[in-house]
Amino acid sequence: MRKGENMDGCNILFKPQNRTVKVKIGTTVLEAARRAGVFIDAPCGGRGHCGKCRIKILEGNYSYEKSPALSDEDYERGLCLACLTYVRSDMVVEIQEVKAASDVLVEDLTPGEEEEGWIKKARRMLQASGMAIKSGFEKIKLNLAPPTLDDNIPDWERLCRGLEKRLGFASYKCSLDLLKKLPGTLRRNGFEINVVLQGEKDEYEIIDIRGSDEDKPLYGISVDVGTTTVAANLVELETGKIKESACAGNLQIQYGADVISRIIYSTREGGLSTLNRAIIDGTINRLVEEMTARSGLNPEEIVFGVFAGNTTMAHLLLGVEAENIRLEPYIPAFRNHPPLKARDVGIRINPDAPVFIVPGVASYVGGDIVAGVLAAGIWKSDEKVLFIDLGTNGELVFGNREVMVACACSAGPAFEGGEMSCGMRAMRGAIDEVTIDARTFEPSYSVIGGGKPRGICGSGFIDLIAAMFLSGIIDPRGKINANLKSERIRFDKDLEVYEYVVAFKDETEDGRDITINEIDLDNFIRAKGAVYAGIRTLLNTLAMDTRDIEKIIIAGGIGRKLDIKNSIAIGLLPVLEEEKFIYIGNSSLKGAYLCLISDDARKKAKQIAESITYVELSAFPSYMEEFTAACFLPHTDAELFSAGKKEKNFFYSGY
Repeated sequence: MRKGENMDGCNILFKPQNRTVKVKIGTTVLEAARRAGVFIDAPCGGRGHCGKCRIKILEGNYSYEKSPALSDEDYERGLCLACLTYVRSDMVVEIQEVKAASDVLVEDLTPGEEEEGWIKKARRMLQASGMAIKSGFEKIKLNLAPPTLDDNIPDWERLCRGLEKRLGFASYKCSLDLLKKLPGTLRRNGFEINVVLQGEKDEYEIIDIRGSDEDKPLYGISVDVGTTTVAANLVELETGKIKESACAGNLQIQYGADVISRIIYSTREGGLSTLNRAIIDGTINRLVEEMTARSGLNPEEIVFGVFAGNTTMAHLLLGVEAENIRLEPYIPAFRNHPPLKARDVGIRINPDAPVFIVPGVASYVGGDIVAGVLAAGIWKSDEKVLFIDLGTNGELVFGNREVMVACACSAGPAFEGGEMSCGMRAMRGAIDEVTIDARTFEPSYSVIGGGKPRGICGSGFIDLIAAMFLSGIIDPRGKINANLKSERIRFDKDLEVYEYVVAFKDETEDGRDITINEIDLDNFIRAKGAVYAGIRTLLNTLAMDTRDIEKIIIAGGIGRKLDIKNSIAIGLLPVLEEEKFIYIGNSSLKGAYLCLISDDARKKAKQIAESITYVELSAFPSYMEEFTAACFLPHTDAELFSAGKKEKNFFYSGY
């Protein structure tokens, strides 16, 4: 035992949160933080690769492993990585990136004029397709005759009799909890009640029983359970009006930025329940509390919930084993889940509220994509549409009303800033737009939220790499031209690669240079190559090529600031006319909203999930050929990106 070590356990105090936890010697500081409920961003899942879990030890004994993600200068400043720092005594630890949990930026979800216009358009789309804007939930006001010696049937039968007079003979059912509530509710309200039901024709389920004075609207929540960000709407079911909106970072991100990292973590002892609590209690329930508090509602007034997320997120949401999703032949536990109630899932709304999770297509094309296809109207389109969701994962759907095929690209989290030395999500402090003077090689950039930058997000990297390529700083392989005379081009002795400085330390919030190096460039080129190769392979399955695409719909957070011209310049997107690119925003949330307000939309979502043909890219030998060819700026086949150079309205700037 080393001097100062305590075999009974060590107390770790985290600053500035002022939380303390007791752990065994040898525990990593990252694991100690997790047990203390202290958020530390760890996109790589704690494997020492990303360098994001930076901490500073203020007091105590510890040991650590060096990582190339930190420079010698960082270590000299007393910085370590939480995942590679081991507890040896009582310690005081300062978290360096305290904003990561609360500063996630998502497009404003409060419906303004543009969003209201989308809602009206989406409702018209459903109605034009013969689908009713009817949630399947209704509120019936009943004035029941109180029991007497002559009319002495039980309360449940009395309630069913009253409903039959209004709705006709049918099968009625309710939960045991609601049955326990029935006698008191009837008598407190003089047998004048409001009954909330779900169902149609001859089968109904009673969701809630309220007093006659509780004649309030019925509410539901629609939620996009994103790998990085969770966004929610509180909706009046009868009118479809969005009353409140909220969003937050998915607290599972402290266990890994991508689904594979989280699946691996879920296989650890207690890992699955930890991830389940992070999304349910740590994220969704907090959003519900936030929205209901602002609107003055009791959470139990919410009688329905719709959730859309990728297949892994759906499994972790329900606490279902997800390990087989990543193991060949990649089989999920479910696509269409059995009937669920909020109490089953742990969501703090009305316990009897039904929960609908938008069904997915396969292990790597989930309900978020089905919801997006629903919202985008691809299922009823005559045009051949390419749908691209560039989030933490990269999913593609191509087709129209006749056929739809889909695939998932192994792009990794690069488009969310993962695997990039100075990468970060689209949060306040992220550089999201970049240009470079082709003569001086000096950059100009914009920062989300203003102020000094802390890193670069996905759209910023696309702009940056395009600008570096078009100005000659990098060659088509992503190698930096070391012969250029600029103080911004230098050699990193620790990593033994060249780098380009976007912002020097005196310009940044945390006093560190913001750079992009040749390892970053290689990672991003591989990510964009995976997407473009996925597009080509998907089209090949239908004996088509990029010239057959008539419209491209881009979804996901990165699309908010995605520069199409730069995306084409680096070979991420195919050459297409300007007017054929459409940004749809958070299509998963929009599709979840449609499923919330329309039972027919829920049925259509199930049909979409069943009708999309999933293409497993790894099963196509041509994919690796396409991928290899696409790992180049913009591509090894220059003809693919020269077709529109002289054509009017083509998004292309030459190279």
